Amino acid sequence: MNVASPQSTSHFSPALRAPAHFLGGGEGDGARGGLTGSRVAAFTLIEMLVVLGIIGMLAAMTVPSFTKAGKKGEALESATRQLQDDLALARLKAMSGRTKVYVVFAPDLSWFGSLTAFQTNYLFTNQAANSVIGGQLTSYVVFTPRQVGDQPGQNTPRYLTEWHSLPDGAFIPTSAFYNPNIFHNVAGSPLTYSFPVEESAGAWALPLPFIAFDEQGQLHRHPGDITLPIIQGSVLHRKEANGPRNIVEPTDAIEVAVSVPAGGIVPNIEYLVAGMPGSSVQYGATTYLAGRTFRGTLASGNYAPVGGSPRVVELYGVRLDRVTGRGRAIRPQIQ
Repeated sequence: MNVASPQSTSHFSPALRAPAHFLGGGEGDGARGGLTGSRVAAFTLIEMLVVLGIIGMLAAMTVPSFTKAGKKGEALESATRQLQDDLALARLKAMSGRTKVYVVFAPDLSWFGSLTAFQTNYLFTNQAANSVIGGQLTSYVVFTPRQVGDQPGQNTPRYLTEWHSLPDGAFIPTSAFYNPNIFHNVAGSPLTYSFPVEESAGAWALPLPFIAFDEQGQLHRHPGDITLPIIQGSVLHRKEANGPRNIVEPTDAIEVAVSVPAGGIVPNIEYLVAGMPGSSVQYGATTYLAGRTFRGTLASGNYAPVGGSPRVVELYGVRLDRVTGRGRAIRPQIQ
């Protein structure tokens, strides 16, 4: 009968035996190696719950600020996409209808100057005209002065869309409506046109600012590319106390876009000069009025306020190519 040697009494071969440090043994443990040889440090259940509670409170305080910032950026992005799409629609209608198409905007009421008593009453009592007052700085519509088949001298002007409004939290800055490089019907622009507030005989016509596309889809009578800015903020329209009509007065527009400090201009980023009409800054050798834009350069250094109370902000908006009429979104990124 074979007798097993003492070395073979273990049920595990040396190759399968777990390392001493895994079982708790190690240097200095000697014969006490194994699971009972040392204690493993760990959290108690109560300690873990306290830590998770603190993390939860910190997250609850932090997340709203990120959400708010996200909503602000989302409003600008949505406004940019919407305006880009509707300008593309106007261009397409001009080409498909072989006619000129105008995108007409509702400016701040102060853009019209002083109003007569008749004009004020008309803007208050006429529903179509009053809707223009309610859409100051945010609303626009697609219009054509004539259609295919109209006889010479017998144009049939009509609106091709309903009035559209930009999303809450974004609007076209007041000062942009005074820029003849963007809009017609502005001092210095080559085109003027008065738009009937509704499609009916005898309707009062308003000389609203507009952008025009011709039959080839190109910008009509514009000297160069158009940069149409959008700014972050809120627009408030006062209404009558017990009715739906808008009070005939300039809107209360609040710009909340973050100002860029004079020394914070980054090369190749585009900026908008915001503020009331007439405000201006100097950047390099050029003075830029409110409603104008510029691109940062290495050589120009800081900007300096010149007149009024200008603010410089990063540019959002749509750029229209003069030759093709196509638009592309503008965002604060290196071009």
